[in-house]
Amino acid sequence: MTNRKPKKFTAFLWHRRVGLFALVLVIILAITGIMLNHTEQFELDETYVNNSWLLNWYGIEPEDEPISFRVGEHIISSWHDQLFFDDVAITSLEQNIHGAIAGEQFIVVALDNVLILLTPDGELVEHVSTSISFSDIQRLGMKYKRPVIETSEPLYYMADEHILDWDVIANEDIKWTEEYPLTKNEKEKLLIAYRGNGLKLERVILDLHSGRIFGSYGVYLMDAAAIALLWLSLSGLWVWSSRRNKMRKKKHFQKHHRK
Repeated sequence: MTNRKPKKFTAFLWHRRVGLFALVLVIILAITGIMLNHTEQFELDETYVNNSWLLNWYGIEPEDEPISFRVGEHIISSWHDQLFFDDVAITSLEQNIHGAIAGEQFIVVALDNVLILLTPDGELVEHVSTSISFSDIQRLGMKYKRPVIETSEPLYYMADEHILDWDVIANEDIKWTEEYPLTKNEKEKLLIAYRGNGLKLERVILDLHSGRIFGSYGVYLMDAAAIALLWLSLSGLWVWSSRRNKMRKKKHFQKHHRK
């Protein structure tokens, strides 16, 4: 029997294996690099991600539960410092929500000491501070189709038809708002709306380009791809040079050993 030694890995074989390993990362680097060079054209800074898997990966999910109120055919919700009209984000919030009603002219949303006025279609009209007239709003209700506020004293104030002046009234025949329990489908739509304003596509492309999207070791993975590219260049040059020298020796041998 003849003893056969195991074949050694040549630079060419390693060159091919490392090339296959680095191929995917190099493609990612190239595509994301081109996109980042044309951020404005691709509108990366204006586009929001709504893919559930990506949003879960980034941990973009509110910790608390939404507080919602039914207003006619629409739903007013407060969730993680944002106000929503159905599944559309309207404005940011710095105070707690205490109710929402449909008045004669506007939809009225009550916070701690601010009223937010919306059109019947959900467009923001203005923020009205109530700190001069009263504060510490506890509940929002309606009487004679006009907003009624309960404060912490407790005192009860009813607005005029233009929601400019308030009169103290007795706590009689007031229809108070109650929280509306969202259905599973309504909550899912609201979650999509919330997440839609939480993650820009530009950030995802940047993290993909740097490797941070893969976690704490992702940067080193991209560093490895860069090193692999450098090694591929040097080893490719070495393989080309070796083959060229072999071809020269072969031609030289054939030239001097012809019959």
